[in-house]
Amino acid sequence: MLKLTILVKRRADLTQAQFDAHWRDRHGPLVRSHQDSLRIRRYVQTVPLDNPAAQAAIQASRGSMAADFDGCAELWWDSLEEAAAARATPEGVRALQALIEDERRFVDLSQSVLWYGTERQVIPDSA
Repeated sequence: MLKLTILVKRRADLTQAQFDAHWRDRHGPLVRSHQDSLRIRRYVQTVPLDNPAAQAAIQASRGSMAADFDGCAELWWDSLEEAAAARATPEGVRALQALIEDERRFVDLSQSVLWYGTERQVIPDSA
């Protein structure tokens, strides 16, 4: 299973609320609408917990720096080859263009981080 992880930074001209509303209410459904043409198996948006004390405590407990992202997106495919094949079709090209065009409306892509990876399951899902 291939996973694309994106640490997302919002555009500077948007508030957190504006960013989150667009991501949740417009971009999420847009990704869902292109799920089949892009062969996406799963898509998850993770937003930071709005609890500064808890955030500061977890960072202090490990001596880490503060998170400076507005969210994390995760998308799954069966394989890198499957993701590439989907993007090589006319439907996949159009879908990817639509997603990137929408991302530019609310994401600062130059300040966001993207990478492909594979998961190592340490604690399996409970049945």
